[in-house]
Amino acid sequence: MIPGSIKRERVLVHKNGTRLNVIVSSSYMSGGRLQFIIQDITERKRMEEELHLNEERYRMISSVMSDYTFSNIQNEKGEIVINWVTGALEKISGYSVEEFNARGGWVSTVHPDDLQQDARDMELLRDNQRVISELRTIHKDGSIRWVRSYAHPVWDSGTNQLVGIYGAVQDITEQKRIEQERESLFKELEAKNAELEQFAYTVSHDLKAPIITIKGFLGFLEEDALSGNVKRLRTDIQRISGAADKMHNLLNDLLELSRIGRLMNQPMEIALQELVHEARELLQGRLQERGVCVKVKDGLPFAYGDRQRLLEVIQNLLDNAAKFMGAQAKPCVEVGLQGYEDNKPVIYIRDNGIGIAPQFHERIFGLFNRLDPKTEGTGIGLALVKRIVEFHSGKIWVESEAGQGATFFFTLPQAK
Repeated sequence: MIPGSIKRERVLVHKNGTRLNVIVSSSYMSGGRLQFIIQDITERKRMEEELHLNEERYRMISSVMSDYTFSNIQNEKGEIVINWVTGALEKISGYSVEEFNARGGWVSTVHPDDLQQDARDMELLRDNQRVISELRTIHKDGSIRWVRSYAHPVWDSGTNQLVGIYGAVQDITEQKRIEQERESLFKELEAKNAELEQFAYTVSHDLKAPIITIKGFLGFLEEDALSGNVKRLRTDIQRISGAADKMHNLLNDLLELSRIGRLMNQPMEIALQELVHEARELLQGRLQERGVCVKVKDGLPFAYGDRQRLLEVIQNLLDNAAKFMGAQAKPCVEVGLQGYEDNKPVIYIRDNGIGIAPQFHERIFGLFNRLDPKTEGTGIGLALVKRIVEFHSGKIWVESEAGQGATFFFTLPQAK
């Protein structure tokens, strides 16, 4: 610009009535003369307005879609910063463009656990490679959104370096939710199939055995009745009755297991201290018979759930502990609070019995898995406990070594 010159945009009216956008430059010449230069910018202004209108239209369309496009450039500090983005940015991130830039741009919204992946993506872009990446971002409201990012490098062949990035970001949160649900359903289906196979084995084996016993002793019953052998007749009846009881108990346990998750009682606030004492009272006869003492530590918290089902959990675990005391001279079981995990109380039931070798820690929670076939019971107790605890969004595990007792831990939701 000539010193002392002035430029202004003006609108002039042509002789034919049309309007012209012009830039009027005025400057002083030597001799005190004033010079005017008029530059017609009508076409340029029209193109700028058209471009602006198209951008607004695109932003409007993008704002009702689940993705947005963007363009980044390298600033004078060498940082890659956003210089253009469509309207759906606010839908995905919760931030306006101004807020997004002010808080640090894209990297400030990436979930902390995915920052390393984002850094690797950036290295690929700096190597002039395109990137398609799926990661988590944190919305302004604190919720986590899954996104798929398509990033293309803008390369300066003269300096042989990255000078910008353009691309698109797609919200795939719902898609990820569906994938996770599907994966969860597949895992559940696999577990159900395995359980069904075990169930088929049990029906064909555990139920077949008492049926064979009953049929066999019915034949003996007839012979002994005809021969008048009363002593053997009574033995036959006892054997038949025992086999029938075994079938009855197994069928009852199977029915109870099938009800978990379908037939539940109204959840309520439960004082675990009282629940443990109640379970101990219900098992008092069996505990006294085996000489087992049960110590209940003070300070058990309140939980929230199906009281009857959780009573079954405590009963089964206490009964299980008493059952596997072996030749322990002073059998004892202790119940207490271990602490908290994910804001859920961790309850423990510890015994000084025969213990469980580590290789069997998972197996004992399976359906019909009895480590000792001679042990009384149907092998459903711990499977029932696991299902009830998991239905309450908790988890159960055991810590034990052979000959050193066992400690069962489980978590429950806290009282509301």
